[in-house]
Amino acid sequence: MTSGAYGIEMSDGDVAEFLTRQGHGVLSFGGDVPYGLPISFGYDVLHNRCVFQLVFHEGSEKRARLDDSSHVSLVSYEWNGPDDWRSVVITGTLAPIEDTDSAALDASEVFAEYASVAGLSVFDRPSAELDPEWYELQIDELNGRHSPTSGSGSTK
Repeated sequence: MTSGAYGIEMSDGDVAEFLTRQGHGVLSFGGDVPYGLPISFGYDVLHNRCVFQLVFHEGSEKRARLDDSSHVSLVSYEWNGPDDWRSVVITGTLAPIEDTDSAALDASEVFAEYASVAGLSVFDRPSAELDPEWYELQIDELNGRHSPTSGSGSTK
């Protein structure tokens, strides 16, 4: 682990432990006006990917952004105080997961095990108008950091 511009770099093992425990973050899409949204995810250690169940509806901003570009970033963080924080920043490509029984089952198991799940009530629409689809963040770059005094392991 090395010191950087801020904080201390996390080891690969500490990043994996953090992501499997955290289960939520902010997914950001680029564009002229960037678009970020809070989101639940499951981190799949075996395949080094984050699994999402994206829910679309008519006029969905997520769908429009994905049609423009599949390049995204995900930030997951934990803040317990000025001297006790951790964060992981991931950049990569958001890709649909094949709608085969085994691929969908694998994605749903990772998501169920590790995501901080929110109910569909966040969409304020009837469930019949919602179209959930499985996606994975194929990771290009991943960087985890923690505060100098917090240590790298989990807290709570």
